Amino acid sequence: MADTNTIAVQKLYVAYFGRPADTGGLQYWTNALANNPNALAEMSRQFGLSQEYRVKYAGMDNRAIVNEVYDNLFGRAAEEGGLNYWSDLMNRGVITIDAVVNDVSRAAAGNSDGVVFAGKANAAAVFTQRLDLPSEVAAYAGPAAIQVAVDFVDTVRNLQSAAAAQDPGYVDSWISRMVSGGTGMEDVTLVGSPTGVEPPLF
Repeated sequence: MADTNTIAVQKLYVAYFGRPADTGGLQYWTNALANNPNALAEMSRQFGLSQEYRVKYAGMDNRAIVNEVYDNLFGRAAEEGGLNYWSDLMNRGVITIDAVVNDVSRAAAGNSDGVVFAGKANAAAVFTQRLDLPSEVAAYAGPAAIQVAVDFVDTVRNLQSAAAAQDPGYVDSWISRMVSGGTGMEDVTLVGSPTGVEPPLF
């Protein structure tokens, strides 16, 4: 079972990008949390300012961004009321994307959406943990590899699929698919994978 900081970081990766953390990013951000247990809100803000965020959401209006976040979190589109509410606040500059991510995910705790989100984060934690060979770590780069990882997280739609997605053999089959087909270097720096940089203390 992954520790609390690992799950907290995986939840940010899932919410913003629909993918598991890469090994470097996970280490960077869990170290940041270990240094400052109250840093999660600032971390979320940093995700929303990242190059990966700008590239992933390029060309989307706020309604499309909110819908994408709902899909990342819960595997479904936003309900009309929520979509209108959050996109209107963003349009008026009242809030930024980190508030949407934090508030929507927090509100889901304890209901079926919360089960899906927790399942996605736990499956993501297993995925990153199973990147235990240098070739696998190196393969998690480039659009094709990232898409395999996104598709893996997207298999979690309920309690049953969440359990299946945490089976090591099942996860390894996705990683093998990524290694064989997800090659090439990306033009976007993955969130939290800087080299030679100490984690921020916020």
